[in-house]
This record gives sequence, C-alpha cells and structure tokens, in this order.
Amino acid sequence: MNRFTKSIAAAAAAVLLLAGCGGGGSADGGGTEGGEVVIGYQPGNTLALLKAQGTLEDRLEAEGYEVAWEELAIGTLVLEALNTGNIDFGHSSDANAIFSAANGKPIEYAASENPYPKGVALLSRADSGIATVADLEGSRVGVVEGGNMHYLLLRALDREGLSIDDVDVVYYANAADGMAAFQQGEFEVFGTWDPFLAIIQEQIETTTVLDAEGLADNRTFYFATPEFMENDPEILSIILEELQKSNQWANENSVDAAAILADELGLDPAPLETANERRDYGVLAMDDAAVQAQQDLADTFFDAGLIENEITVADYVDTEPTWIPENVK
Repeated sequence: MNRFTKSIAAAAAAVLLLAGCGGGGSADGGGTEGGEVVIGYQPGNTLALLKAQGTLEDRLEAEGYEVAWEELAIGTLVLEALNTGNIDFGHSSDANAIFSAANGKPIEYAASENPYPKGVALLSRADSGIATVADLEGSRVGVVEGGNMHYLLLRALDREGLSIDDVDVVYYANAADGMAAFQQGEFEVFGTWDPFLAIIQEQIETTTVLDAEGLADNRTFYFATPEFMENDPEILSIILEELQKSNQWANENSVDAAAILADELGLDPAPLETANERRDYGVLAMDDAAVQAQQDLADTFFDAGLIENEITVADYVDTEPTWIPENVK
C-alpha cells in the first residue's frame, strides 16, 4: 500500500466518522435545566479543540453548570439537534446553515469564525494543462453537491464569464470518495477542503486552479437555541470567551493543535499542520460582512437551483446580541 493509498484509507475512516449518523443530544431534550449545557460538536474543528483543553468545564462549574459534549458527525446533524432542542450550542458550516434555513428549520446565529478562504480550492493534476478558471471549460469537475467547493466553482465561473453549463460537474459523496475518484481520473479537477485538500497536495503533484480568496469566506458559524440565547446569555458569553481563548492558543501552538485534531480524525498530523498554517482561528461577532457573505451564498445557491426558497440571512441574526464577550469583536 503506497503513501497515497494509506492516506485514502485513513481519510475514509475519518469520513465515516464525519458522514455517519450521530446521537441526538441529551435525553431530557437539552436546555440548561438542572445546570447542564449541552454542546454539539464535530470532530476535527474548533469546538473539538475547546473540549480537549477542558477550560470551559472549569469556568462553567464556577457558575453552577456542567458541560455535556455531544459528538455529531456532520453539521447538518448539529443544526437538526439545535432545531429539536437536543443541544444548546453548536457549530456548522456556512452552506449547511443556508440549507437549514431554506428548508424552513429555524437557526439562530450566535457568532462566526474568521474567514478561511485558503481552506477550500479547485485542484488539477500538474500535467493536465488546466491552470486557470478559463481552462475549466469542457472539463470534468468533482464537487460535493451544495458544498463549499461547489459554491467556489459557481463563483469562479461567474467571475470568468462562464456558467455551470460550461463544465461537466461530477458529484462525489464524501472526501475519501472524491480523493479516490480524482486519483483514478474520473474528473480532471477536484474541488475539496482542508484537511483533505492538504492531503492531496502532499501526495500528488497538483496545480491549484484557485482557492476561495476574494470569492468565498469559507466560514464556520456558531449557533444556539433561541431559549439559550434568551435565558442564559451570560453562559453563552462564557462559551464564546473560552472558545476565543482556545482559538488563540491554536494560533500560537499550531503544531500541538494539529496533533489534537489529527488524533480525533485518525489522520497523520502533517496535513493538519499544513491546514493550520493557512488558517487564522478566531471568533467574531456576526457583523455586516459575515451576514453579507452568507447572503451571497444563499443567493448563489438559489440562482443555481440548489435551494428552492429565497432566504434573508439577516432574519436569523440578532442585531443587539447580549452574549458577545469582551475578547470577541
């Protein structure tokens, strides 16, 4: 088994974790009743780092609360658990939030992560002759339907004066399937995201056609139930404060942070280190830039027929949040 195949196997195991069915949250339906805060998290992301450090438990214990961590494989499950009240707080991607709102499931944005545009890209093989967006015309491009790389493709084509009809879009189910398909030549261009982007760049000679710089933010967002926001804003504030501290630790200790994430995902630390080098961890309040970025994504997906209903992102954002701590701007 060569190094690339080993990485595919490890990634496949990680994706089984990231694409399976997770549990539904606390048995009593969530909320802070009994002094418990239920947090839904996905392995390999910011809340996983906070959990590993254990600082939030100490802070909330002093306030009379316990923390229950609910591992959920993918962002859609986090949003569903919030919608049903099985967790109080969680995180998910920009695209997942748009699909949730478009499907009529209420979401409430609590905060955002820094943009991470270099964490998603369109790659071609170095010997393919495909080096620019203009070269994509007539090529086969692999993406996850409705994923961040699908959004990047739509924005890039539009900027170049092309349409989605000018390429042959091939949908793949998950990162491991996508890597295998790219290796086997099922498509010439591979849209993917970190850490799988870093794995491919490490194992195969590729050309980065473009990343999302100037086209898409590629953000993680934080969400909470309306009840938690209304009844426990001071506890939500503590969560965001400790999360910001954890993020700054990750920026200052990127190798150690990569080791934690790699252990959770069952991957080699090297691609996580690469991913961390191009990421600036940090919690942000939901400002106009974040709202507009989400609105652009929603409008693009609606125009492309990926969602059936137009949505207004500002409807899901509190303009006067009472839970933003001093270390979050």
